[in-house]
Amino acid sequence: MRNPVVTAVTTASLIASQIAIPAFAQTTTYPYPMPKPQLGYDRDYAGTIRCESYGNRQQRCTVRTDNRVDLTRVIGGRCSKGRDWGFDANQIWVSGGCRAEFRYGYAGGYPGGDFAGTLNCESWQYRYEQCNVRTDNRVELTRKIAGKCNAGRQWGYTNDYIWVDKGCRAQFGYGYRNTRPPEKDKGPSTGLIIGGIVVAGGLLALLASQKKKKADGTADESVTTHPPQGPATLSANLSGLPSGSRPSVQNCMTDAARQIGITGGTRLSYDRLIHLEQGNGGWRIRAAMTATYPDGAKQIEMYCRATPSDIIQLDFS
Repeated sequence: MRNPVVTAVTTASLIASQIAIPAFAQTTTYPYPMPKPQLGYDRDYAGTIRCESYGNRQQRCTVRTDNRVDLTRVIGGRCSKGRDWGFDANQIWVSGGCRAEFRYGYAGGYPGGDFAGTLNCESWQYRYEQCNVRTDNRVELTRKIAGKCNAGRQWGYTNDYIWVDKGCRAQFGYGYRNTRPPEKDKGPSTGLIIGGIVVAGGLLALLASQKKKKADGTADESVTTHPPQGPATLSANLSGLPSGSRPSVQNCMTDAARQIGITGGTRLSYDRLIHLEQGNGGWRIRAAMTATYPDGAKQIEMYCRATPSDIIQLDFS
C-alpha cells in the first residue's frame, strides 16, 4: 500500500517543477556585467514617446529632452534625422509622414560627468568663433545661452574644435570621460565652415562618397573635390509654387547655390517639387535638383526649412 504522505509530497514536487520550468526556459544569459532591471527600453533615458506625422503634416510632441533623443523604432514612413524628424530641448518634431518611437532625456537628470568636459563657445556680434578642444567626435549642446543654435547651421564640430556662428552662444559637452570613444569614428558634425559658409553635412557626405582615388589607391581626404568658387548659377522657375511660399523657397535656393559654389559647383537647377508645407511662419520644401560640377552633374535632393529672411535647416541627399 502506498504511503499517502509520500504520494502527496511527490505530487506537490511535480506541480512545483512544472511551474518552475517555464521560468528557466525564459532565462537569458548576459555577458558581464549583468544589466540592471529595466522599465521600457532603457532606464538610462528619462522615457519613451511616440511622435507621428499624419497626412505628411508636421507634428510637435512636447517633452523635455535635455537635447538627447534617439529613434528606437520606425512605425511608418521615412524617418531621416534632420529631414523627417528632429528635436530641441523642449520637443520632438516629425514631418513628411514619419511615425516613430523615440527615447529621450536622462534618467535622474543630465549626467554631466559622462563627458570629458564642458565649455562655453560664443559667437559675438554674429561673428564665427572656433573653440579648440579635442572632442573625440562627440559633442552635444547642453545649454543654450543666447541666439539661435541649430546644429549644422549655427554650430558644429570636428575632432579638434567646436564652432559657433551667427549669434549662437551655448555650453557644450564634449568627448568621453574615463571611457574610450567608439572604434568607428562618427566623422565631423552635420555642417562645416568652408570659406565662411556653413556647408550641410549631407552635401559633404555626397562629395566624400565620390572622392577620386590618389595614385597610391587611398581616398583624397580633402573636404571638397573641386576648388571653391562663388555662388553657383541658380536656375529655378518658382512660378508653379504658391505665391506666399516663394520668398522662403527662394531663400533656400539662394543658400543652396552658395553651398554648391563653395564646394566647387558651377550651376544648380531646380528640377521638380517633392513636397511643400507651411508652418511656424515659414515653409518646408523638399525638391529634386541637379548640381553641376567640373566632373559632371550630380542628382541631389534638397530639404529646407526657412522663412523669407532666415534659413532654419538646409541639407542634401
